[in-house]
Formats: sequence, structure tokens, C-alpha cells
Amino acid sequence: MKPQGPPLPVPLFFLLAFAMTTAFAVSPVAAENHPAGFEGPLADLPGVTPGPAMTLDQVLAATDRRNLTIEAARLEVAKAEAQLKQAWGLVLPGAQAKMTLMHRDHADVFNFADSLPPSMAAGFDMGDTVIMPQQDLKGSLQVGMPLVNLQNWYTVGVARKGIEVAALSIEDARRQLLLAAAKAYYGAIGLRALITMREDAVRSAEHHLRIARARLEAEVGLRIDVIRAETDLAAARQLLLEAHKEHDNLRDMLGWLTDADGLPLPVDHAPLPEPGDDRGELERRALAERSDLAARQAMVELAAKQVDASWMQFLPTLDVGWGLDHQFTKPGDLGSQKRTRWALVFTLSVPIYNHFRYGDLDYKRAALLQAKLQREQEAHTATRQVREAHRNWLSAVAEVEIAERQLALANEALQLTQASYEAGTGTSLDVTDARSRMMMAEANVIAKRIAVSTALLDLLQAVGSDVMKIGK
Repeated sequence: MKPQGPPLPVPLFFLLAFAMTTAFAVSPVAAENHPAGFEGPLADLPGVTPGPAMTLDQVLAATDRRNLTIEAARLEVAKAEAQLKQAWGLVLPGAQAKMTLMHRDHADVFNFADSLPPSMAAGFDMGDTVIMPQQDLKGSLQVGMPLVNLQNWYTVGVARKGIEVAALSIEDARRQLLLAAAKAYYGAIGLRALITMREDAVRSAEHHLRIARARLEAEVGLRIDVIRAETDLAAARQLLLEAHKEHDNLRDMLGWLTDADGLPLPVDHAPLPEPGDDRGELERRALAERSDLAARQAMVELAAKQVDASWMQFLPTLDVGWGLDHQFTKPGDLGSQKRTRWALVFTLSVPIYNHFRYGDLDYKRAALLQAKLQREQEAHTATRQVREAHRNWLSAVAEVEIAERQLALANEALQLTQASYEAGTGTSLDVTDARSRMMMAEANVIAKRIAVSTALLDLLQAVGSDVMKIGK
């Protein structure tokens, strides 16, 4: 406090405090019409980082369409489809053409006159007989297919079921990523609200600092009040910067999930659909709609088909083949001079004993039993997850109501404490404590609201709802 000059009369101080309170209530950071000793705006509030505006539907669609993790997972379906093509190759006809050129160092020839006695050979001039020519060019076409091979046909069914398993597994991974995108979206919405609250806290701290300086200039306040007010303002600024950082972190996650340039900026906050309070109905929906349970059921059916295919190894098979051969060069003199011929061949194979087949059958049976147990375990886990998620959601809703009531009380306490300080009946320490409780209550409300959105998304996921439709 300055030593020179008398203090302001009490009525004049109350009038000055009332005027300043009214002016700052209209525009806390306005620089116009400030009393002597006031500076301009004490803080330039940081703006939200620019980025492409995106609705929830756009975020989910972009995540589903452009996310590299989902694209990589979809290749599993392509691999399963390729395996189906390989399985069809076991039952469809196969054809192969070959051409063979053989060049010998010399031709094999024989003259029958050489085998006769000289007295008889003198009267014959039979010439050389070519047994094997020096150049031999042949072409062949072979076609074959199994007529009866049940194991191969069952293998086709196994490969077809494998496509279904891969598609369902990808669907579950896709739903997890879409859920993460929705959580990040609603989290960013909540942090945007926290930024607004932190901005109000900065303005309020600025207003408190101006009052403290005005009281000091009027020689009715203390320097410690100004220091506390400046400390409060610095803390409010720090919390605002942290809110911006967390907001950008969530937006960065959205950018990664959507493969977007920059930081996507959520522009709406459509309410999430509430699934209802009937837990029994929610559990039944989960058992009927969850993609992971459908994938487990498909795995059981796949294992059953593999057992059937293993049994088919013990049955006979019948194959048919057709071959066409053509001699392009002149054939030898011995044998038929017809250059083209064909043949039809049937082959019956009867398995007698192969110990590998018994081990393979035992392995497939064990895999089937394991798949059934895993399906039952997943079903029990799903119903438990529904119950737990439902409890978490109801608890989060109740906690929001409590947090909002605490915020209202903290806000009222801050207003009363601020008014008492401006009227000269309170201390700056009381204002600091009230402001701290106010900011904690604000952060708590935002956290609880985000927790409600997260809990509701977890419940919708546990039930098996289509995440793509939550924003519609």
C-alpha cells in the first residue's frame, strides 16, 4: 500500500467496485473505459488449431474406408478366396500340353541284308531301316480329373467356410477401430467444451487481477492480493494450454484413424442412442448380433468340416485321364506309321493303411472340441461384458448429475467469494481457493461427460450394435 494520500472513503470504494464489476461482467477482457492503472487485455487466448471439419458420420465413414489397418485386414479375405480357388483346383479338370524335341548324336538304323548269309544277301538290296531317327519331335495333350474324391469336395467346403471366418474376423477388428474413432470424436467434443470453460476461467482470473490492481491503486488493497491474482491467472493460462494440447492429441488420433491430412475438427455432437434398461434383452441381442460370436460359431463349423474332410481320407478314389500324342517328325520304319493317337485311363485307388490319417483325424477332432469350448467361453464373456458395461453406463450417468451439482455449487461459491472480495469483506486467498475448486469442478464435469459417452459406446459395442449407425 502506498504511504502517501488518504484512503478512499468506503462509499466511494463500493461505487468504484460496483462500476468495475458491471463493466467486466459485460466484457471481462475489454480494454475500453478502464479506470486509471488498468492495462489492456492481459492474455491473448490461443485459438483452436485449424483443421478439416468433420461430422461423426464422416469420421466413421473415413475410418471404415481409408484406415490402413482395416485395409490390411481385408487382405485376409482375399487370401481366403485364393485358397478357395486352390481347393476348386482339386476337383475341376486339369489340362497340360507338352512338346518334346530330342536330338541324338546319330540315328539308329538296321539293314536286314546284313543278317543274311553272304550267298543270300548278294541278291538283295533292301536298304537301311531306321529304327530311331536322329531328330524326334513329339507333342502331347493330357487332361485329367477326379471322378470320385470326396475329400477334395469337402476341402472346397472348408475353404468356402474359411472365407466366412475371415470376413467375420475382419468385421470384429473393423468395429473395434470404429469404436476407437467414435470415442476419440466424443472425447474431442468434450475437451472442446473444457477449452471454453478454461477460457472463461482465464477471463475471470483477468477480471480478478484488475480488481486487485484497482484496489492497490486505490490504496485499499495489498500487494499480496495482486500476486495471488497473477498466480491464479498464470495457472488458468496453463490449464487452458493443457486443454488445447489434449484436444489436439485426440484430434491427431482421429487423423490417424481416418487417414486425414491435419487435425480433424469435430463439428457436432449428436446424442448417442440409448440401448434401454432391460439387461436380459441386451444380453440376447449380444448373443445374436455380435460379430466376434458369429466368427466363433463359423470357426466351429469350419472345424466340423475339417473333421468330415479328414474322414474322407479313408475312402477309395477314382480318377480319369485322357491323353493325346502327336509325332511331328517322321517316325521310325518299325511299328505303326500313324503319327497321332489318344488313350483314356481310369485309376482306382483304395487306401489300405496310412498311420498319418489316424493322427490327422485325432487332431481335427481335438480342434473341433476346442472351438466349441471357445465359443461357449466367448458367449459367457459377452453376457458378462454387457452387464458390466450397463452398470458402468448407469453409474457414469449418475456421476455426471453429481458433478454438475458440484460445479453449480462451486460456481455459486466463487461468485459470492468474488463479490465479497470486491466489496472489501473477503480476501484474495478466499478467491484463489474458490477459483481452484471451480476449475476442479469444471474438469470433473467434462471428465464425467466424456466417461458417459465412453461407457455408452462400450455398451453399444458389447451389445453388438452397428457402430456406423450410432451417429444417425
